[in-house]
Amino acid sequence: MNAAADAHRRHVATAGLELHRRVLDAADGGADEVVGALERLRELRTAVDRAELELLVAARGRQRVSWARVAVALGLRSRQAAEQRAARLTEQLGSLSAGGCQFCVDTPAVAELRAAARTAAGELAADPSWDGAHPRAALARSGLATAADAPPGPLYALVEHALADLSGVDLVARPVLLRVAVGRLREAFAAAAPAAAEAPPRPRRPH
Repeated sequence: MNAAADAHRRHVATAGLELHRRVLDAADGGADEVVGALERLRELRTAVDRAELELLVAARGRQRVSWARVAVALGLRSRQAAEQRAARLTEQLGSLSAGGCQFCVDTPAVAELRAAARTAAGELAADPSWDGAHPRAALARSGLATAADAPPGPLYALVEHALADLSGVDLVARPVLLRVAVGRLREAFAAAAPAAAEAPPRPRRPH
C-alpha cells in the first residue's frame, strides 16, 4: 500500500471516530450542544460516504470483487444499483484526493496519472464498440473511470489492473485518440509508480 494513502486512511479514520464521539456525547448536553451536534451530522454523513466510496474503490480495484457481491453487501437489489451508487458517491464527493487534507494532495506524477486515467476512460467510453472488443474491455473502462476519482493508493492499483486488462485487447484497429490515450496512461503509470516500473515485466497476453 502507498505510504501516503495509508497515512491518509489513518488520519481520516481518527477524525471520523472523534466526530462520531462528539456527536453522541452532545445528546446529554444543553440545547446549544445538541444543535451543534445536529450541524455536525452533515460532516459525519460525508465522512461515512467517503469511507463507503473508498471501500468500493478497494473492492473493485485491489480485490476485484464483483458488482453483484458488492450489491449484496450494501443491501441493494442489483449490480446496476451498486454501480449507480458508486457513481453517485463519486459525483457527490468529487475526488477523494481533493479536500485540503495534507495526506491527500497529489504529487505532479500522481496528478498526471489521474489525468491520463480520466482521458483514457473517456476515450474508451466514446468508442461504441469498445465493450465488445474483448471479455475484459468493459472492466478496463469501468476501472479507469473509478480510478480517475480514487485516492492515490487505490489509483495505482486500479490503473495497474486496467492496464493488465488492456493488454489483452487488440488496439491496432481502435481510434487513434484512444491508442494515444492508452499510451499516455502507460507512461504516466510507469512514472508515478517507479516500483511497479522496475519490477520484472508480466507475461504479455496474446492479442
